[in-house]
Amino acid sequence: MFAPGQVPRYAGTMWLELARKYLFPAANEAHAGFRSEIESASRQGLRVIGAIQIVVSALMLAARFLSAPEAASLTLRSEQAGLIVALGVINVLASRARWSARWLRAIAVLSGIAATGVLIWASLLAAAQSTSPHDFIPGEVTLVLLVSVTLLPLRPLQTLLLGLAVLVEYVSMAMVAEQTLLEGLGPDTNYVIFISMLTLLSVGITSVVYEQRWSNYEVLQQTVEAGEALRQAQNRILLTENASSLSRLAAAISHEMNNPLGAMLSGLDTLLLLAQRHATAKPEEKPKLTQLATDLRSSIQQSAERVKELAGKLQRFTDLDETNMQSADVNEILRSVAVMAVGDTTNPPKVNLRLDTLPPVMCRPQQLAAVFRSLLSNAVNAMNGHGQISILSRSSGEQVVVDIEDNGRGMTTEQMKNIFEPKFRVAAGRVAAGNWSMFNSRQIIREHGGEIRISSREGQGTRVTIVLPAMN
Repeated sequence: MFAPGQVPRYAGTMWLELARKYLFPAANEAHAGFRSEIESASRQGLRVIGAIQIVVSALMLAARFLSAPEAASLTLRSEQAGLIVALGVINVLASRARWSARWLRAIAVLSGIAATGVLIWASLLAAAQSTSPHDFIPGEVTLVLLVSVTLLPLRPLQTLLLGLAVLVEYVSMAMVAEQTLLEGLGPDTNYVIFISMLTLLSVGITSVVYEQRWSNYEVLQQTVEAGEALRQAQNRILLTENASSLSRLAAAISHEMNNPLGAMLSGLDTLLLLAQRHATAKPEEKPKLTQLATDLRSSIQQSAERVKELAGKLQRFTDLDETNMQSADVNEILRSVAVMAVGDTTNPPKVNLRLDTLPPVMCRPQQLAAVFRSLLSNAVNAMNGHGQISILSRSSGEQVVVDIEDNGRGMTTEQMKNIFEPKFRVAAGRVAAGNWSMFNSRQIIREHGGEIRISSREGQGTRVTIVLPAMN
């Protein structure tokens, strides 16, 4: 413990480090993303400041002309408005120029100094002509500083330089006005104190705002990184789920390939026998043997095509990390998935396919296949004994709509509320994941620009509707 009034030796260093962090945060702009964000905000801020200078000056001049068209100060105020409008035009043009990327804030600071100088000198001239008091100089300075701090991502040091430059401007111009225009226009101590305090306040505001910009940028970066990590986790979960179902899919693949493979083997054996017999056959038998060989070759070719087709369908359940977007036929994906789903269980449900002609969809086919596969697997698991699953597709305007409906046990209202919320549960003494397949499915569909909806009644079945944008 420290004695009363004793300060730890590192306290001074801590305060210096905190002051350095807030007053000199230039190191943050070493990050390309944050630097780009600062540049964008600077362009927009400089453009808005230029527009304010043009519009406000024009409106103020018009108001003076309407209220007192013969006032002696009208010429002076017209010159003042013209100079401010010229600064506004320069700011707008500079905000649009490519070369100004590195100098946007410096241009804004110089513009603020110039605008303040014009306003202060015009006020002193008007006071010398006894046409207007110079009491509103603090208001003009306040307007320039606060507009700059609010609209521009200035560093604290830049704001400090702007405030000090304005203070020096006022003192210098007031001294010159007192010597050349009218005695009594010299620097007002109250104004000097006011501008000094306003400068310190503006520096504090700039420090807080700049730190908030950096904090918001860090949060955004962390969100992007978390989103990418979540996407990778989703892909790993899909890969895991896909791998766990391969054993069940093997039965379906085996069943589907048995017939074409058996036909190929039988055809090849028969072709060999025909070739041997053809060599010793009588002339009148050879045309018949030739025709039979042609038919066998056609059958073998059809079986090979069937095996190739099944291999292509199986490929839709692999390579889920494939990131290339490509045009795909959703109906073809559904047909492939439906064949696999039927073989997942010893009591396969009846699957009814009613697929309308659809426009192509820009997607990652492997990921869509995994989503449809997961939804069909849920439908199969919801069956009470033998059941029925309907897969319907249709085109609706610029969208492709897919409905997967079962007559299984359905879900309760409570289950429906949490259907897309991933969670963990304890089953048979082990921790198991729950609802992750639905959570992943919705994420993938949304990444494709679509949406997924579910309607269900306990004991009456469930309908899942997937909406995807069609290609134009």
